[in-house]
Amino acid sequence: MRKALASVLVILSLLAFPVFSSGVDTYCFDLLTETEQLAYQALHDCLIHLITSWNCGSMSPETIQKAFDCLLMDHPEIYWVNGYTYVTSYLRNSITGHRVEFTYNLDRQTILDTNQAIEQSIMDIAGQLDSIDQSYETVKAVYDYMIGNCSYDELNLDQSLCSVMLDRSGVCASFSKAFEFMMQCLGIPCTVVYGRLTQSEGMLNTTLGHEWNIVQINGQWYHVDVTSGIALTKESGIPDYRFLCTTTSDILRTHTIENPVPIPECNATDLEFYTYHGLSVETYSREAVATCMLRAMDLGYGPVVRFMNYHAFSDAIEDLFTNEGIFKAIEEATGQVVSSVDYTIDEEELILRLYD
Repeated sequence: MRKALASVLVILSLLAFPVFSSGVDTYCFDLLTETEQLAYQALHDCLIHLITSWNCGSMSPETIQKAFDCLLMDHPEIYWVNGYTYVTSYLRNSITGHRVEFTYNLDRQTILDTNQAIEQSIMDIAGQLDSIDQSYETVKAVYDYMIGNCSYDELNLDQSLCSVMLDRSGVCASFSKAFEFMMQCLGIPCTVVYGRLTQSEGMLNTTLGHEWNIVQINGQWYHVDVTSGIALTKESGIPDYRFLCTTTSDILRTHTIENPVPIPECNATDLEFYTYHGLSVETYSREAVATCMLRAMDLGYGPVVRFMNYHAFSDAIEDLFTNEGIFKAIEEATGQVVSSVDYTIDEEELILRLYD
C-alpha cells in the first residue's frame, strides 16, 4: 500500500502548479457550466498560490459561491483558506468592477510543513493496510482504519482533513475530507456529499449539517459515511458496516441530501457488507442462519446475520426466540449445549447478532 500511495502523493505539492488531470478530483468540476468552470479554475489558482485578491470581472456572487463550494468539495487537500469576500467597487454611484478577497489561516511555510506531516501520516496509515488494489477491499481497509483508530470530537473546531490525518479525531467534515483524500491518493473516484441526519446515529445529533462520501468502485457509486460508522461502532463496541458501500435508498433512511451539485443514484447492492461477505439470508432456516453466523465468526465479526426481507426475519425471530429454537440451533451448529443466549435484534436493519 505504501508503494501504491507514494506515486500519487505529489498532490501535496500544491503550491507549484494546479492539477486537474488525475480524473479522481474533478467530480464537481465536471458538473459545472463553462462559466462556473472558469471561476473554479481561477479560484483554484488563487488558493494554491495564496493570492489575496482576484478581479472576477462580471461573474456573479452566485457563480463564485458555487464554484468555490465545488472546488473545496473536489480538493480536500486545500485546507488553508478561511473563506472569501465578494467585493463590488463603485465610482460616483456606478459599478466599476468586482473582486474576490481571500483570507488564509496559514502561511506558505506552515502549509509546506503541514503537507509533509500529512504525507507522513498517509504513509503511516498505508503501512497498516493490506489491500492495494482499487476495489472494495481497499475502501473497506481505509474505513476499518478510521473507525478503529479515530474518534469523533464535536469540540474540535478544525473541519479540515488535518484534524483526522494528524490528530485522528474530528467532526463529520474532517472525516469526509480525509476519507476523500485517501481515496484520491489511491486513484479511487470519491467526493463529499452535503446533507443532514434525519435520525440520530449514536453520539451524532440531527440538528446540524452532516457530510459523508460517495465512492466509485468498478463503475458503480456507493455511499460511505465514516462518521456514522464511528458513532455506531463506539456505541456498540462492534465494527458497524451499515454505512459502508450502501445504496441511496438505504442512506435516505437516516440522511437527507442537500448537495450543491447532483450526485448519482447509488443502486448497486453487491458491495453491501452482509451481501458481499455472504452473511445474509433470503429464506429462513436454522441451517442458513448458522452458516452465516459461523462464517461471520471466521471473518472476525462475531455471530451475526442480516435478513434480506421482513418475512425471513420474522420467521427467524419466531422460531429462534419465541419458540426457543436458538438453543437447539446452537447445539446443531457447534455441538455445545447452552442454557442462555445474549443477543440484539435490529428490527429496522433486520440484523440478528449473538454475543459470546
